[in-house]
Amino acid sequence: MRLDQLLRNPEGRTLNEIRTDPQIDDISERLLRDNLKELEDKYGAVYETTLYRGRERLWRYKDTNFSIMKQTSKDMEIIRHSLENLNLFKGDPRYDMLRFYLMGLEKGVSENGLSFMSFDNNSEAMGLEYVEDILEAITHKYPLKMRYKPFSRNEFTSNIHPYHLRQYNRRWYVFAYSEDKEDILNFPLDRITKLEHLSKPYIDTDIDFDEYFDDIVGVSNYKNTAVEKVVLKVSNKSIDYIRTKPLHWTQTELKELGTESHTFIQLKLKVNTELKMLLFSYNDAIEVVEPLWLVEEFRKKIKNMSDIYKV
Repeated sequence: MRLDQLLRNPEGRTLNEIRTDPQIDDISERLLRDNLKELEDKYGAVYETTLYRGRERLWRYKDTNFSIMKQTSKDMEIIRHSLENLNLFKGDPRYDMLRFYLMGLEKGVSENGLSFMSFDNNSEAMGLEYVEDILEAITHKYPLKMRYKPFSRNEFTSNIHPYHLRQYNRRWYVFAYSEDKEDILNFPLDRITKLEHLSKPYIDTDIDFDEYFDDIVGVSNYKNTAVEKVVLKVSNKSIDYIRTKPLHWTQTELKELGTESHTFIQLKLKVNTELKMLLFSYNDAIEVVEPLWLVEEFRKKIKNMSDIYKV
């Protein structure tokens, strides 16, 4: 990893020089300090404390021959052993993604520490500290007392019975039964401000979360919304991208409607906020044809945008 390389440099680097290194995302100083502390706690890194440039401290390992790549050899052995076991389930979609991530950990770093495989995650996202507590509650089946702060309302406290964690669009959500609402809701972890273990009976669910997301894009599965046909007119300049990265697993092409400039595709799903935002992200490359109510909703949104930008 690049941070490990920089810390092995005998000259040392300031925090700002590390943060703004071309091979490191421009992370906050707080997150960088957290990463340095993690190297210290997890891998036994010891930093030089006497190097300064003017008033600025220069960061490097006390022993510049030290490298966390050497310290992680045991971890790599564990990962390789796990991969060997998971190869027994090769082809099973439930395990293939886990195999893929483990391969990224095993093979995604070269011997000199340079990364050549990365994942799109949000390491600064708020609420990640609650993932472990929620997983424990799901695994051992106990409810949690949650303090929650919506964006546009006052903070409130609710007892929840968690069932499932899901990441979408670089944000984590917990799906849980809310005692207040007497329904299963999803709560973004970045809105949670506190969690406490509750010693009371756990309300279980028979929902199969392997199927729960089949009819939607994202996380919003509205109970009273029906699955419907959505027809889209796609510019042929963008169709190859959408073919290789489908909007939804139900995506099919309506070849009988195709023209030299456009391809028509059909989805069968529940229309939710995430789908609308996804379609809008394609700008004029996608036109909604059906259902008509969605066409009208998009017209109004585009009219509002036109008014904003004085078009």
